[in-house]
Amino acid sequence: MAHTIVIFGASGDLTSRKLVPALYNLLRAGSLPPQTRIVGFSRTPLSDDEWRASLRESTTRHVEGGPPDDDTWRRFAAGIHYQPGDIGRVADLEALRERLTTLEEGEAASRVYYLATAPQFYEPVVAGLGALGMADESAGPRRVVVEKPFGTDLETARALNTHLHGVFHERQIFRIDHYLGKESVQNILALRFANTIFEPVWNRLYIDHVQITVAEEVRVGRRGGYYDTAGVLRDMFQNHLLQLLMVTAMEAPARFEATAVRNEKVKVLEAIPAFRGDDVANAGIAGQYRGYLAEPDVAPGSQTATFGAIRLEIDNWRWQGVPFYLRSGKAMSCRTTQIVIGFRQPPLELFNAGRRTFHREANR
Repeated sequence: MAHTIVIFGASGDLTSRKLVPALYNLLRAGSLPPQTRIVGFSRTPLSDDEWRASLRESTTRHVEGGPPDDDTWRRFAAGIHYQPGDIGRVADLEALRERLTTLEEGEAASRVYYLATAPQFYEPVVAGLGALGMADESAGPRRVVVEKPFGTDLETARALNTHLHGVFHERQIFRIDHYLGKESVQNILALRFANTIFEPVWNRLYIDHVQITVAEEVRVGRRGGYYDTAGVLRDMFQNHLLQLLMVTAMEAPARFEATAVRNEKVKVLEAIPAFRGDDVANAGIAGQYRGYLAEPDVAPGSQTATFGAIRLEIDNWRWQGVPFYLRSGKAMSCRTTQIVIGFRQPPLELFNAGRRTFHREANR
């Protein structure tokens, strides 16, 4: 069966920096299924060849493992297509449906609809797919991928869920946090649960604190319009950093499958006490990098935070009393993602050699 990946928001930053380089790397590694095509949909008026040229330039900048070689890129580009259109225009979505039918030549094919758009377009895209019958699985599996932020608060997240379920079944919906696709993040579960040396000390009896840091050198850039409405808490904390916290703190699932892993993650979130009153000010700090207000599409005088740090507690048997420090920011001095486990000090410092910091560093 052929496979079609439809990217809404094809001319955006997420597509050029993350999605297409990742798909190219899958092809280069021999992991992209044969007969896979990528169809971009966006308002920017481009031809297939123009989009391919643009993607080669951006992929060269952002792909890991070296720039694309001519032969591999030629094979990859052969499956790349572009359909210009406006999400809000039914006629443009109908044109997309016809283009997909033509590319698939009337044969059965799986489709993934990837919503790489601004959050306000999620509901119109899903409504359009439903109205045109593009979620129907009679001609092959259909899946929809929703990027963060998934709503702006509990109420809007529930509303978006309700809207998605009006068109797609739960098994068709993927709420994506691309940080979980990083190899080092996936290795955390193997490090913890496939090695008996760590599990006996992975608890409050031996661990003093945990620090989770995601620092970015890049500035907001072209994402000013989105970022100014989200800020660092919605952009990084409620998704990426909490996911890292959950895989660090969760209990071992009964089986290594999606539902079992998700259930253990949820238990971690349920054990984090909710902030009330002055808790936010006492346990967190926020800041904004110099020059943020000059970024494109940022509101004059904006108070949006581009840096944040927060202290969380997990009130369960494993972690009670162990603080988890989460921090993230844009325009930082270096790019790094780290999880630092600070172990408790032994009762006697034998090797400090007169240095105050020796013992602290040795126990990380």
